[in-house]
Amino acid sequence: MNLTHNNLESIKREEGQKELLEISLEAHRSRRWVINSIYAISLLVVILCFYFHVPQAVIITVSLFCICTISDILYRALDKKIELRLKRIKQEKRKSIFKVNKS
Repeated sequence: MNLTHNNLESIKREEGQKELLEISLEAHRSRRWVINSIYAISLLVVILCFYFHVPQAVIITVSLFCICTISDILYRALDKKIELRLKRIKQEKRKSIFKVNKS
């Protein structure tokens, strides 16, 4: 009886973690507008720099391009990290269900 109770508690905990990760992933993906606004502002700054013949327009362009690239890489890395944690929890749940059915 105690083994079954502990197993049920662990399943409930895993379900809670799974739900939290799904909510976190959904919230993270809904913040994509932040990255898009960084791109739009950067593009606007670059266009204005070249339009007004700013002496360091190329340097500004390259630095803004680097900022956009780094922010996109970080965004995707965090997205992938959350997805992998969610997959791991789902696999652990399948393993625990298989062990319960086997015994």
